[in-house]
Amino acid sequence: MQQRRWRYRCLCIVWATLVVWAGFLGCSDSKGPVLPEVLIQINDSVITVDAFNRAVEDTTADFPTDMDIDAEILADIRHRILNQLTERLILIERARELNIQISDPELEEVIASIKSDYPKGEFDQVLLEQAVSFHQWKSELRIRLLMEKVVDHELEPRIRITQEEISDYYEQHYRSSGSDPEKEEDVSSIDAIIVQQVRNSKKEAMYREWITALEKQYTLNVNQVAWDSIVTRP
Repeated sequence: MQQRRWRYRCLCIVWATLVVWAGFLGCSDSKGPVLPEVLIQINDSVITVDAFNRAVEDTTADFPTDMDIDAEILADIRHRILNQLTERLILIERARELNIQISDPELEEVIASIKSDYPKGEFDQVLLEQAVSFHQWKSELRIRLLMEKVVDHELEPRIRITQEEISDYYEQHYRSSGSDPEKEEDVSSIDAIIVQQVRNSKKEAMYREWITALEKQYTLNVNQVAWDSIVTRP
């Protein structure tokens, strides 16, 4: 729980409404509302053009205000975000296939853990400063937790950790750095920490190959006209 608490503690800038279910898109006539333009779609999950643009804006907002973003840098940002959102849809579709969900109690437990790291009132103030509603933040957190749960479900059973790997990690990250875990207050936790760190490292190493193989299972539809318009925009 401590690791998860740290991971989502700073999850305050969100790409709101990135995933729109096809059931909400429906069909409209001239009298109905204007439907959002879809950029990428995998089965029933889509990312709209507006959502993609907001994601780019959120990313570039961290640049200094007096900095002109080079066209090459902006193009790289757009492609990276497109790849990230594509992976997002893939993981959501995989969750559907496996019937993996984040229950309300699971979500509330993580939210309570995150809030406990903030002084009273500060969490709400952070959201206010980022112009993010609690509903938006909570929805994004649920999706992030769902993605993590899918990855854990798929990769954790494949991970095998040997005593030699634990010893090597200890030598490299503890003994060589001059730290002495024997002097830690909770010595019994050191092995567990090392095992988790080795596990995370292995999971990260396995992820790219796994997600690449998973991509081949789905048909990705890209609105090429909309994408061409995006990449040619200054």
